[in-house]
Amino acid sequence: MISTRIYAGGAIQFGGQPAIDDLLAAGYTAVIVWSVHVSTSGDLSLNDTPIVSDGIFNTQTSGDLPGHLAQLYKGGVQIIFSVGSGGVSDYANIGALLQKEGTGPTATLFRNFAALKQAKVDAGGDIDAIDFDNEEITGYPVDQTQVDTMTGFSTLLANVGFGSVTFCPYSSLPTWTETYGKVLATHGKGFVSAIHLQAYSGGMGNSPEPWGQMISDAGGQTLLIPGLATVQAGPGPWWNNGAIGESVVKTASVAQYGGGDWSNLLRVANFATADDALQGAEGGETFFFYCNGYLDLGPGKQFQKGDAVYFAGEPQWGAAPQCDGYALSGGCSNIYNMNGACPPDLQTQFQTWKAEKHPPDGGFIWLYDSVVNCFLSGSCGGSEQNPATTAKAYREAITNGLSVTAKSPTPAE
Repeated sequence: MISTRIYAGGAIQFGGQPAIDDLLAAGYTAVIVWSVHVSTSGDLSLNDTPIVSDGIFNTQTSGDLPGHLAQLYKGGVQIIFSVGSGGVSDYANIGALLQKEGTGPTATLFRNFAALKQAKVDAGGDIDAIDFDNEEITGYPVDQTQVDTMTGFSTLLANVGFGSVTFCPYSSLPTWTETYGKVLATHGKGFVSAIHLQAYSGGMGNSPEPWGQMISDAGGQTLLIPGLATVQAGPGPWWNNGAIGESVVKTASVAQYGGGDWSNLLRVANFATADDALQGAEGGETFFFYCNGYLDLGPGKQFQKGDAVYFAGEPQWGAAPQCDGYALSGGCSNIYNMNGACPPDLQTQFQTWKAEKHPPDGGFIWLYDSVVNCFLSGSCGGSEQNPATTAKAYREAITNGLSVTAKSPTPAE
């Protein structure tokens, strides 16, 4: 079976039921929630939102993430949480805490990751693995500090009760190779259940072949899962370096039509200015309107000055002189891949990888958030109906590219 996976950030955390519906309809075998960050004290945040401290999961800030993820889990989707990203110090903090407190049940990291896991179990789901997106490796050829950190972190997670970890490298093969061997020697040949190889952005041009050789040499029972990026909205996407994002289109004197479709309303928040509302977008939104004065659109739809009303989906603007509309409809492009970022491009790349000595066992897509952010742009020449359609087209690019008899590329959505 070809394993298909997709990373998802703020769009799954704050995208509400529309995001869960998209991901269920798209049919991936695993969703990787990105990205957990670890503070110097061991507190856990999901992106910029604190979620665990002192062994307690914060239900007030999580946006009912456990309940939403439980829907995916019950639908047969594996749930993985990814730790780390570029430009952070998560693994430096993890290493310092491991040295100070060890890997047992009294350690802060143990209690916090146990709380993260238990919150998902209590909601009817679970976490299948923790993903190591460690982009802090600097030593050459082997960064022994990071080897020790990732090995110790694996032991702590095993002690908590996690069944496996996954690796998400983009370079530094010698460091990952030594870590891989030590983790397998301690916890068994299948404890690293997958290698999520970044073949985009900093990993652009990566081949899965040497990583497949690493798995083979160690006798690991590990899936080789390279990943590619979708088309991307402009930086931000809503706000970037003190200005409105490049993909944002403003429409003056409008609001969502009061008699239109409000089923994808995500939230209402109050801000002093429209610029603040742009910066207040949390993930999963495709459009919103901002009120410069009181607005009455009918029963249950009264809005005050300063209210920003965020939606997923497609706007149905109606005249409202006291409001302005904002939508991510200004265009998307290939930023991170070497050979294109539309579904047919990805299918071609997976077909190429399939011919290698150690062919992939599947693939992953970076990033569901980008699928949402590009929904209104008509990217890849497609006529999009909803983000689920586009996400499914990217999934099929993996399965078609790696299938025994490759199918014709699915038209871009």
